[in-house]
Amino acid sequence: MNMFSRLSATAAASLLSLIGTAQAQSSVTLYGAIGLDVLSASKVYNGTTTNSVVKIEDNAIVNSRIGVKGTEDLGGGLKAIFDLESSIAPDTGAARSQFWNRGAYVGLAGSLGSIKLGHQWNVADDYMGNYFMYGYYSPFLMSGFYALSDYYDNAIKYNSPNIGGFEGGLYYSAGENATRKSAGQKIQGAVVYGTGPFSIGFTAFSEKNPALPAAGNKMYAGGVSYDFGVLKARLGLATADVEYAAPFKAKLIDVGVDIPITAAFSTSLDYVKKDVKDSPDDTEFVRGRLSYALSKRTSLNANLIFLKNSGAANFAFVSELAGFAGQPGQKQTILTAGITHSF
Repeated sequence: MNMFSRLSATAAASLLSLIGTAQAQSSVTLYGAIGLDVLSASKVYNGTTTNSVVKIEDNAIVNSRIGVKGTEDLGGGLKAIFDLESSIAPDTGAARSQFWNRGAYVGLAGSLGSIKLGHQWNVADDYMGNYFMYGYYSPFLMSGFYALSDYYDNAIKYNSPNIGGFEGGLYYSAGENATRKSAGQKIQGAVVYGTGPFSIGFTAFSEKNPALPAAGNKMYAGGVSYDFGVLKARLGLATADVEYAAPFKAKLIDVGVDIPITAAFSTSLDYVKKDVKDSPDDTEFVRGRLSYALSKRTSLNANLIFLKNSGAANFAFVSELAGFAGQPGQKQTILTAGITHSF
């Protein structure tokens, strides 16, 4: 072998070594979940009449989605991160709204926490699940309390590391309005403390209306939970001050318990009430959930919900109208049974 051949072989070996090292320091993961429920609901309003309905719907506990995420080790404990996630409607196979609607961000993570830029979930979604019931049939679906769990465009999000049991986050979504910088912007902060079985947390949210300079929405929420082993007790409290088209103020309470009956079988029960200030237009519901794990990735589950509106309140979990609208003062009963699989 001549000198040129030996140098070429050495260079090739070095390049392959570098590629192997880069691959070892980086990872890309395809992931997702798919779930479907058979749903039976009473008093489903179509704008004219109410009737019972049976549907095949996206799962109420694990919403169906597909995503790709990855990391790159940058050295010194710092890594680059990204995530692209899309929700799907498995009953029809359709994508929901914009394709990467559940997440499209890139950022950095290290010993000082993480910072991410893009379309992403707010910080309340990271922490308030310790106190409020999450998934479908949850209190954040009711008007004024969406900021308990929501995602926004053009966002910067910081999550701190856990320091002595404390952790939290800050969130800013730019309105991108050249006429008025604050128009359409959203700001949120959250802090939690946990030690052993005990957890307590708080979040504050402010949003500016992009069309009405003087109007905005505010929401404050907090909660406490304690895991007794045989059950986990939760209490979530929130207030909302809505200044948009039809202004109102309201309080929200979520009292719940999660019970691990066996390693595979679990149940939970929640009572939720939305109380509109100086108004009889209130909504309350009770939700019971059962889940049985067939494996680490596949579960059977069921939900039973009793919903009651008072006064002119017309919230409905299942409706033929946009915005979950039912008839004023109506009740609704919902029963679901389904299966979920994650990968």
